[in-house]
Amino acid sequence: MRGELLLLLGVFALGVQGVSPGQAAGQEPPMLQLTTDPMHDARSAWSPDGTMIAFHSYRSGNWDIWLVPAAGGTATQFTSDPASDREPAWSPDGSVIAFTSDRTGNFDIWLKPAGGGTGTQFISDPADDTDPAWSPDGSTIAFQSYRSGNWDIWLKPAAGGTETQFTGDPADDTDPAWSRNGSTIAFQSNRSGNWDIWLKPAAGGTGTQFTDNPATDLHPDWSAGDTSIAFASDRSGNWDIWLKQVTGGALTQLTWHAAWDYDAAWSPNGSKIAFTSERSGNRDVWVASLVASVPAISWPALAMLILLLAGLGAALTRRSSETPQ
Repeated sequence: MRGELLLLLGVFALGVQGVSPGQAAGQEPPMLQLTTDPMHDARSAWSPDGTMIAFHSYRSGNWDIWLVPAAGGTATQFTSDPASDREPAWSPDGSVIAFTSDRTGNFDIWLKPAGGGTGTQFISDPADDTDPAWSPDGSTIAFQSYRSGNWDIWLKPAAGGTETQFTGDPADDTDPAWSRNGSTIAFQSNRSGNWDIWLKPAAGGTGTQFTDNPATDLHPDWSAGDTSIAFASDRSGNWDIWLKQVTGGALTQLTWHAAWDYDAAWSPNGSKIAFTSERSGNRDVWVASLVASVPAISWPALAMLILLLAGLGAALTRRSSETPQ
């Protein structure tokens, strides 16, 4: 009897398929509109503890960095400069926010303590340097630069030092995103003839194409555990957020609204994705809660389960009839 039950449980376990953050086609996960200002809010960045989201906003009359609780609440202004401050990125320890600013006349990377204080210029080059991204250990900041005559990814130690060129393709490589384990940098590139997501080892090496679609794929971001990459794509006919597994390549369309959804940013624990959406009539920050599907049993395993249950029932009936009354 015990052996039959163990066999039954084993078959059931083999038949259970993994959970997925996706919903049924056309159905979106639960959504929270995080910002509601009449001016544009975009480009979300989670704090390392997942409690706050930084974004850039035009609500002050020019682009500045603002902070809002990830669960909802009042947004507070983080930078206040007549120039444009955009594209925030939190350091892994939460102590510093990097951002892009043209306050010196062209776009460069700046750093400011997350608790407030004075911003300091981190990179100074006559060409534009934008889109900072911290390595998970906080030692390096990746960014995109036009200093080579086209857009490439560059790296600089967070403590200061020499800037090194990470990509050098004749095409444009932009919007770097480190994997959570720090081994790989994802970026968007048009080296295949249109914009796709590419991956390259952080230590150097050859880039590999991660998405390959006639549509445009942009703004990659890694999930917790590096199992999937979120990105924006117009492959559905308008801009939506898509997820692709790093191993196996399974695709899931996360957003289905007729308005544009883009700039996906995965929460540190992987349970939510913040993104920019125009579904309210202007650009706002929204947060999607990823709801796992109910585990399902494959048809072959279900058939075996039915047969085993039938056999187990027959065995129990025989034993009952053989038991002395």
